[in-house]
Amino acid sequence: MGLENFGVNAEELKTPTQKRVFNAWIETWEETLLHKNDVVAEIRLLEKYKNMVFYDPDNKCMYTVHPENLDWQRGRGRGWHLIAVPSDKAFDDEPFQIGQMVIDLIAETDQNDNVKIVQNSKTTTLEDSSSDSDSE
Repeated sequence: MGLENFGVNAEELKTPTQKRVFNAWIETWEETLLHKNDVVAEIRLLEKYKNMVFYDPDNKCMYTVHPENLDWQRGRGRGWHLIAVPSDKAFDDEPFQIGQMVIDLIAETDQNDNVKIVQNSKTTTLEDSSSDSDSE
């Protein structure tokens, strides 16, 4: 298109813009859903966590959050858990309770280029975060 003649870097235009913001704290809207066993809660939580990666220092393995399912656990520690799919086939999928520990692990791990990690401890409402945690 000849944009280079006007000082425009065409290569920069070809790179995708940031599409997803991950707020590295338990947001206000999440608090009510973490212990609510229904499909709507699972879908909303998946919007935030699916495909995020993190390194577990306990077993020295990289995990990716399952993109389609969470795990509901009953009893002590009940609530929604991420299904973590290991990069090392020697390990099985593992549930991680959604909480600040796993959020910190996600924040400390390099994500895909289209993910921006925000580590401000502010709180947001469901309406504020709906555009911030859009899926890919």
